[in-house]
Order: sequence, then C-alpha cells, then structure tokens
Amino acid sequence: MPSPAQRTPVPEEHTRAGLRRGSGRRAVAFALVFAAAFGVRLLCWRDVRFEADKVQTAVTENYRHMARLLGENGAASFYDPGSPTSEPDLLGHPPGYPFVLAAVYGVCGESDAAAQIFQAACDALAAALVFLIAAEVLTFGVGVVAGAFATLAPQLCWNSLMLLPDTLAVLPLLAAVWLLVRARGGRPVLKALGAGVLFGLSCWLRANALLLAPFVAVLAVPLLFGEGVRVRAALALVAGALLAVAPLTLRNAVVYGHFIPVSLGAGQTLLEGIADYDGEQRFGLPDTDAGLTRMEAEEAGRPEYAAALFTPDGVERDRRRTRRALAVVGENPFWFASVMLRRAGSMLRLERTPLTSGAPVSEGFARAPGLALRGVQKLFITAIFLPLYLAGLLLLVLQRKRRALAALLSVPLYFLCVQSALHTEYRYVLAVHYLLFAVAAFALQRAWLAARSVLFKRASR
Repeated sequence: MPSPAQRTPVPEEHTRAGLRRGSGRRAVAFALVFAAAFGVRLLCWRDVRFEADKVQTAVTENYRHMARLLGENGAASFYDPGSPTSEPDLLGHPPGYPFVLAAVYGVCGESDAAAQIFQAACDALAAALVFLIAAEVLTFGVGVVAGAFATLAPQLCWNSLMLLPDTLAVLPLLAAVWLLVRARGGRPVLKALGAGVLFGLSCWLRANALLLAPFVAVLAVPLLFGEGVRVRAALALVAGALLAVAPLTLRNAVVYGHFIPVSLGAGQTLLEGIADYDGEQRFGLPDTDAGLTRMEAEEAGRPEYAAALFTPDGVERDRRRTRRALAVVGENPFWFASVMLRRAGSMLRLERTPLTSGAPVSEGFARAPGLALRGVQKLFITAIFLPLYLAGLLLLVLQRKRRALAALLSVPLYFLCVQSALHTEYRYVLAVHYLLFAVAAFALQRAWLAARSVLFKRASR
C-alpha cells in the first residue's frame, strides 16, 4: 500500500468539479425547498386566508393606514414633521411593514390577498435559508430535514398569512446568519458588515432584534471567524446594524425631537410584561393597552390619555412607563428573574394554530393534498419537538460542534435572554423555531444513524 507521500494527488480541477457538484446539489435542493414551502403556504392560504385577516385587526389597520398615507403623500412625507405620515400614534411600530404594504398596494392595489401571497413567498424563502444554514454547518441531510420542518410547520405557515410583519422580520435574520456561516469562504469583514445591515433591516419590521448585532458579535463571531479577523468582523457587524437603523433614528430626531432608536413601546411592553405574571395584582399594573391608557388618564388627570397609547405626550408617557417598570424590577429582582425564566420557557412551545385545530379544508382539487398536509402538521407539537430540541443541543455540545452551536443558537438565545424581559406574544419570537428546527433535524439524523448501525450489526450476525 503506498504511503501518503506516494499517493497520487487529486488534481485541482477534480476538486473544483466536486465543489461545483456540491454547489449544484445545494442549489437544486434550495429551489425544491422553496417551491415546496411556497406550495404548502398556498394550500394553507386557500383554507384560512379570511381567518388570518381577523387577527390583531386594530394593529393591522394601523399598518394599512400608514401604508395608505405613504402611497398618498410619498416616501418623503416620512421625514416631514407636518405630514399625517408622522402622526405620533404611528410611532408605536417600526415603519418597515407599512413600506412593504405600500409597495404591494402600488403594484396590485389594496389587496390583502396579494400581501398574504407575497409574505408566503418570503417565508418560503426563509425555509430555504434554514436548509442552507443547516447544510453549511452540519450536513446536507440535516439541512434537508430542517428545511422540511420549516416547510411544513403550521406555526410558520399561519403567521406568514397574517397581515403582520412577524415572519417577514425573520427573513433578514436568517439571511444574516447564512452570511456569517459563509464568511470563511472569503471577504469575512464584508460579509459581517452585510449581516449587520440585515440585522438592522429586521428592526425596520420589528424592533425586537435591536440589540442582536452586539449580542452575536460577542457570542457567535469568535466561533465563526478566524482568529486574525474576529475583532474587525465584530465591529463590522455592529457597524452594519447601526448604519441600517440610523435613518430611522435620525428621522425620529427630526420629526419628534427625541432620541428614539426605532419606535416607541419599550415602556409599554415592559409594564405589561410585568403585569402578565402578577396574578395577585401586587403592583397594580394593567396587562392590556386599554387598561394602561385608562390608568394613565386617571393618575395624570388627563382624560385624553385614555384614547391612545402615544397621543398626546407619547415619548414622555412611554419613558414614565419604563421608569415605573424598572422601579418594580429593582425592588423585586428575584421575582422578575423567575418571570424571565418562565417566559423564556414558554417561547420553546409550539403554538396551536387554526391549521391544526379544526379549520375546514377546502373542497376541490386541493382537498386531498390539504388533508395530507393537515395530518402531517398535527405532529408539530411541543411534546414531540421540545425533546428533539434538547437532544439535538446535547449532541451538538457533546460532539463539540462549536460552529454549528454558534450559528444555530445565537439568535434563539438572544430572544430567550432579551425578549423574556418584555411582554411577549408567540409571533414575536418565531425566529427561535426556524433555527431550532435545524437542531431537531440533527437529533433525528443521529437517532437514525444509531438505529441503522444497530440493525446492521444484528443483520450481520
């Protein structure tokens, strides 16, 4: 047998050909995952599009209203203090989603169906990105299974059809993670900068990821980048996020005269988040927007406060809410820590959605695939996936797959650590599950390999 030194080296063109074949296989799989995910969402849209319209109607009408104003007054009105586009009550949410709706309305007219189909396509792209990320940091097979989970999950399908920005905000986060895991292929600092911009872009849709860039810079960059480039990559990541958010912050300073990084609402969600777990009403805080405005109106002797969260005196009111909430936290730190732990635990459950809870399946040619899809979607429950998450995490740790851990867990950990301090709805933390599906897929792969090994040994006896 020839020694390693005597072996014929693999020609460079063969290596390049192998890389091309691998890239081609991934491209085909990416396209197939996207097509399957989009098809699944269209089947779901056919069944529940009207039910999805009825969720959070006040919030969706607020988004529609701003989209109409942008269409009527132009994007420049966004920076005009005297324009209706700059009404203080519209500052309760980031403006990115109204811009998306305005663009859809400009092409298709004011059509909820067009907006839902656009969002379904974007979420299908997110499922395909889950495949790419898992295939990059683990194996092609794990990527396929992770993409299948993201394709079929009823929680993602349902939320992608609501006229809300929650699944749209996940797409740039996944694109950023993919850039980070691809940084070893060259131009690492430029890719880190691009990832930071994508993190900032997500904040235009939902403000939840505002601190994600520094979190990832500290937690994940040291494991994803080479030793000589880590500091520059971390700085580029944070700089990219700041650059993307800066137009919002500058606009808020010009229009409202205050430092508001993205939008108002931190004080509101912090107070209501405390009230969510204050079953005995020790702190006398409301857990709804209506209750909050009523309390402020009574305490301040300002009846007009009861009409809206941010009109009048929205900035001052939200800052008072923040101070009040922080005072409660400061006086009850251990209780609040237990609240954060409980809330973080609740983020790991899989929400029951109308797609698996009895919504009727349409008649016609789509009935058979719709029934088959509904049957598979009933498996997406916490009792099945939470053990897979935990098993996959344990296996990744035991096998010291640090790169995969950094790529797949940094975003979920951010939401578990940061969003757990605030009032949280399931749709706010969807990003947790897109990436944990890859962890679950890894657990399934290892279980399959172990079972196959046992069966092979028994068959060979």
